[in-house]
Amino acid sequence: MAYGLGLTVQVGERGQIYTSEDLRLWHPRASGTTNALRGTAFFGNRLLITGERGTVLWADSLEEFQRLDLGTADWLEGVAASSSLAVAVGDNGAAYSSSTGTNWTRETTGFTNWLRGVTTGNNLFVAVGEGGRIATRAANGNWSVENSGTGQHLNRVAFIGSQFWAVGDAGTVLVGSTSGRTWTPHTGFTTTNALNAVAGTNDYLVIVGDREVRLQNGSGGWTDEVRDNTASPAPNWTFYSASWQGSLHFIAGRSGMMLEGIKTNAATPTLWTQRETPIRNWLWDVLRLPEFYVATGDRGTVMTSADGVNWELELVPDAATNSVLLGVGGTTNGLVAAGSGGRILFSPGIATSVVSTNVIAGVTNFATNTSSTLAIDWVAATTPTTNDLQAIAVRSGRWVVGGASGTVLTSGDGTNWAAQASGSPAFLSGGAVLGSLFVLTGDRGTILTSSDGTNWFPQSSGTTNWVYRVRALNDRLVAVGEGGVILTSTNGTNWSSLVSGTTRLLNAVDYLGDSYYAVGVQGTVLQSGNLTTWTNLGTLTTKSLYGVAGTSNQIVAVGIEGVALRSLLTAAVEPVSFTRFSRSSGQNLLLLSGLVDRRVTLERSTTLTNWVEGVTFEFIDRSGTLLLLEAPDTSGAPREFFRGRMVP
Repeated sequence: MAYGLGLTVQVGERGQIYTSEDLRLWHPRASGTTNALRGTAFFGNRLLITGERGTVLWADSLEEFQRLDLGTADWLEGVAASSSLAVAVGDNGAAYSSSTGTNWTRETTGFTNWLRGVTTGNNLFVAVGEGGRIATRAANGNWSVENSGTGQHLNRVAFIGSQFWAVGDAGTVLVGSTSGRTWTPHTGFTTTNALNAVAGTNDYLVIVGDREVRLQNGSGGWTDEVRDNTASPAPNWTFYSASWQGSLHFIAGRSGMMLEGIKTNAATPTLWTQRETPIRNWLWDVLRLPEFYVATGDRGTVMTSADGVNWELELVPDAATNSVLLGVGGTTNGLVAAGSGGRILFSPGIATSVVSTNVIAGVTNFATNTSSTLAIDWVAATTPTTNDLQAIAVRSGRWVVGGASGTVLTSGDGTNWAAQASGSPAFLSGGAVLGSLFVLTGDRGTILTSSDGTNWFPQSSGTTNWVYRVRALNDRLVAVGEGGVILTSTNGTNWSSLVSGTTRLLNAVDYLGDSYYAVGVQGTVLQSGNLTTWTNLGTLTTKSLYGVAGTSNQIVAVGIEGVALRSLLTAAVEPVSFTRFSRSSGQNLLLLSGLVDRRVTLERSTTLTNWVEGVTFEFIDRSGTLLLLEAPDTSGAPREFFRGRMVP
């Protein structure tokens, strides 16, 4: 996000650019690219944007963006500009400079750390990145590595007043001297959450991140605007960017969340106002039970569907409505949804009797039907942690949940939870059960196993990439993750690495029909019949997919912005019916019925022997019906026969 010339600019996935002059009305702009956009800055009157695979856009008019090809596959994560020079930084220590914004030169930094942000101040540029990397660029173009004193990834940097501020993972906050060479930890507040942006003035500073909005007013201490601001708190959300706009703070985060922070006077708390309601909540996981799907996501979202077509939003406790539900797991006996801030919801599979009444001819009839509370009734469990939770596994009524900082919780009933020692600092995001063995996976190649959920043992994965999800499929464990990693094991101890054919992050895996399916970022869908050879199927979207589930004949994938894709795995065998046909004044009206997602070609004949192929259509309406009205025929053609031929 950038602010300048009275204009706020936000960039995002799939080449999206939005601009606003009042923070209320946002205008989409044509970028001319579908690449992810990561950084933006004003260079005088020129707007610069950088992103995926060396993407650089520049514009002197918001109606026309020009795209440059830098000839690199490196993502450019940040860009900053002084009055005379622009600098973009990114993967593999990449740094580019330009005096115009239209011609860029690759510079030598002397390191390969991935850089995530850059700023300018006091006649120099400062870049930050992975592994605590801080580098400064002097006016002569020379880059120098500075001692940050931390190994945590640094996400963003800003020049505020007369000093530099850098923020990063695990609550890291560093303050840099005017020269950018001396950095010291800032201890104004403590958190283990990732911090993603810093903005403001010397007297009014804001730092935002994963469930974090921290505010410093004047020379006083820091306030937690999420938890301690009782007048008008900021939502418990993940925020990625922040800007100071002269009289107010403007912060933005996941799912399009945008907040404006204003003080009416020096003595009052900051009032946080949500500018626009996010259009769609992200979906982080999906599970298939015998009779229905369950998907979970942002803002305590729990959705169910019997067919993957019609989705119902389920009611969750008020305490969970600001939670991000990162995972869902369970059986027909019970479900657990886990997420941000140590949130766990439990839904028991209890059979209950429902009495219905019906009045026929003045006579009241009563009927008793048996229903289940599964995925409908949810209760908030009390947990001994505030760490984010995601991994879920269950065996014979024994629940295991994993999360940030190596958190492992166990429960015998889904509502009472106890903390266990995992011996790992990793974020545990994947959980599964193979036979009698619990398995948890996480970042830095972490794999843990346990026979009882209490005593955990590390296993060698052979990778340092994030092993994001693991599933027990066909008497084996299959795990997927960062860099296209796919691992398999038949015992949880010995793991083999497979060639996926992609370097994209894979977020989920399942076995459906007769094939394995893995989904990931930018709409990635891989298929394999034997785990050895993987085919990239492609999808209808470039939105990242985080969950996959299905049946023997259907695959459902969910992801960012509430996307829920579905596809048939085998050719349809259920017939299509002609429910109604009429002809009036030479005009044919046909009403057809069939199962959703079925494709049919309409054929016609006047003799029942010679058939002419016509239009092909697909049932997409949830009612399973399609109304076809043909243009009037004024040529006096004879009456015809119609038939439908199923299309794979």
